Amino acid sequence: MLDVRLFRNMRFTAASGSVTVAFFSLFGFIFLMTQYFQFIRSYSALSTGVHLLPVASSVAVGSVLGTRLAVRLGTKLVVAVGLLAVAGFYAWVAAVISATTGYSTIAAQMVLYGLGMGFTSAPATESIMGAVSRHKAGVGSAVNDATRLLGGTLGVAVIGSIYASLYGSRLASGLPRGFPGRLSAIAHQSVGAAFAVSSRLSQFGQGALAGSVHHAATQAFLHGIAVGCLVAGGVAAAGAVMAAVFLPAQPPVASTVVSRVGPDREEQPGVPSYVPVELAPGVVR
Repeated sequence: MLDVRLFRNMRFTAASGSVTVAFFSLFGFIFLMTQYFQFIRSYSALSTGVHLLPVASSVAVGSVLGTRLAVRLGTKLVVAVGLLAVAGFYAWVAAVISATTGYSTIAAQMVLYGLGMGFTSAPATESIMGAVSRHKAGVGSAVNDATRLLGGTLGVAVIGSIYASLYGSRLASGLPRGFPGRLSAIAHQSVGAAFAVSSRLSQFGQGALAGSVHHAATQAFLHGIAVGCLVAGGVAAAGAVMAAVFLPAQPPVASTVVSRVGPDREEQPGVPSYVPVELAPGVVR
């Protein structure tokens, strides 16, 4: 179903890698930020979705701008800059994240992230589809979708695992001495579970203990999300280097071409299916 010789084309391979990295960061971002908004900032599910709108809108803008800039400046530069913007976003979040960070700052961070995501995904997708023949357009589309799913799955798995590990270790050291083991086990499940334990303790008149649990869970969550952001930013920065080194700036031939492959034959991977036609001296079609 998939001719692996397509991966000899670095325009195809590097673009696929860039999309994977972009969606690795996207799903990791969604996984962490939805918890931050709902548990740390106490937003409802609907309010959380509304507060994430700057990402969606800036991705749309970045996709349009990124495609146009790729035509003028080359796919290599635009994709690399997009991934660097994503890396900068994560470094910024890791540096300033707190329970009281102003939403204006968070919105500005999300705009930076959305633009970087748009600059990366749209030109890289164009490179993937442009590297295959029309006969294999379905294969190109499938690979593009597969890279998105792979990146997203790895993003949640890797960043989520790092966050969960750090959250658990920091919470264990932050809980009061002699804290009941059963309640501690519940609090270690997630920050939401820890807040539920805190609320339950408050209902039973254990206000001081409830406050300690809430503070410990909050600090553990913020520590986990900060380190998770640094890891995601490092992956995005590595992706930017990969794009800068391996992704061709422009398609091999960007002009109109004449096919030398008959309608009853498939193009071979790595073998151009066209030849430039000289219309006049210095004028090539």
